[in-house]
Order: sequence, then structure tokens, then C-alpha cells
Amino acid sequence: MIGWGRQMAGTVGLGNVVVKEIRVKTALSRSGLPEYDYALNPYLGCQHGCIYCYAMDFTRSEPGRRWGEIVYVKANLIYALTKDIRKLKPGIVGVSTITDPYQPVESRYKLTRRAIELLCNAGYHVSVQTKSALIIRDLDIISKCGKSVDVGLTITTMRNTYRAVEPMAAHPTARASALRRIASLGIKTWIFLGPVIPGVNDKVEDYEPVIRLAKETNSQVIIDRFRPRPVVIKFMSRKLNPIYPATRDWWSETLNSIMRLCREYGVNCITAEDEWEINRKREK
Repeated sequence: MIGWGRQMAGTVGLGNVVVKEIRVKTALSRSGLPEYDYALNPYLGCQHGCIYCYAMDFTRSEPGRRWGEIVYVKANLIYALTKDIRKLKPGIVGVSTITDPYQPVESRYKLTRRAIELLCNAGYHVSVQTKSALIIRDLDIISKCGKSVDVGLTITTMRNTYRAVEPMAAHPTARASALRRIASLGIKTWIFLGPVIPGVNDKVEDYEPVIRLAKETNSQVIIDRFRPRPVVIKFMSRKLNPIYPATRDWWSETLNSIMRLCREYGVNCITAEDEWEINRKREK
């Protein structure tokens, strides 16, 4: 049920975005990803407006249709999470799976911050993935989670060309700085190098700096290819032209090049498919 809606002035030069508060019955949902037991998504929609994001196809409400323009805030998330924690068995929580937990609206609502603190104190393992340097704000509580937390930064390229596909996300150098700061505290870190998109971020100059960063921060790299979905393709076709096909030969050649660099730098790199397979075996 939507509580109320309002216009929120753009922050950090992001322009205007419609923010609506909603109420939810639960905070934790069973995750469809094998590496997580639960998913926690404090928001629906995402201000970053990344044109390749699969979440568009899984967000059925208005934020999915107006990607990057409207965000629903789960205003009573902490109350719902407190109830969930009392009745659910502790496990691994993905924060987040269909939104960015540290998009600009989080600077106001602090839902992610409070949720991480609650989950760690209740014995859950928290796995955070973001494109935002705002996560640095919460290192005071994240560092207290000890081995019950890991943090991943999505970095698709270190070049300024990232703006073509991640129009409202933090600059890659800001993400890299955040990763360095987090890793310096002994927190387990990883980099999500994906999606790798044909003709966009599939050149050596796109991913070699990312691999060097992984070496510097002792971070694992998870590599994923672009996975076309109906809503995403429709959205991308309005923003990016042309869209090159993600063929098997293209991906085989690109992945081999990435893996070769990983070996040269001594970085632990794994494809998303292999990571999923490993986690599925662990479940059994």
C-alpha cells in the first residue's frame, strides 16, 4: 500500500526523482540466487538508472516501468525486518538483489544502514553489493560485523564511457576509492565485473584497470556477461545504438582475454555461472 508520494530534489546533481513511501509486510524474501538464503531490498527501483539492469524485468510496479525516474521507499522496513528476524533462521542475506542499497535516497532514509546493523547483531551474514561510495558512511557498523559481512563493488569499466550505461552511478574512481578504504579495514571485498556488453566495455582498457584494482585490494573478481531480457533490451534500444549481439564466440574470446589477465596479475577471478554452480553444490 502506498503511504504517500512526493518529489525529492535531486542530490549530487542527479536531477529530480519521484520518491514514494510504501509499507511492506516482510523485509526478507527467499532469494532465487544460490549464493544467498535471503534478499533484502530496501527500495524498489533505482536512481542510478543503469540501462542494462536485469531488475527492470523483475520490478513489476511503476519503478520498473520508469526506471531511474521513480523509487519506492519501504518506509516500515526496519519494523518488518525486526519481525522477520524473530521467526527466520539466520542465513546469508543479499543486500541488495534488485536495487542498489546505497543509491542517493539512502542518504536520507538510512534503511540499509539500520538493516545491516540489525542483521549482523542477529547472527546473519550480510553480503552487500553496490555502485555507490555512500557505503563508506557505514563503515563504523560494517566493520563491527567482522567475518559476518562481505562487500562487493560493481565496476564495469574504469573509463568515462561508463556514463553511457550507468548514467547516474558514482564515477568508477569513487567506487575504487571506496573499495580500497573497505579492504584496508580487513573486510572481505570483491568486484563484480559485469555485465560485460559487446562494444561497450569489452576492451582490455576497460577491464585491465579493474583487475589491477582487485590485485591491489586482494579482492575476488566475479565476471558476468550481458544477459538480454525483454524489458532491458527495449529500454537499451532507446538509450544505446547500436546494440551488438552477445554471441558465443564474442563471449569466449572476451572471457579468455579477461582470464588471461587475471592469471598474469595473480587475481582470483570466477564467472558468475561458476560461482552459482559452486553455491548450488554447497546447498546440496
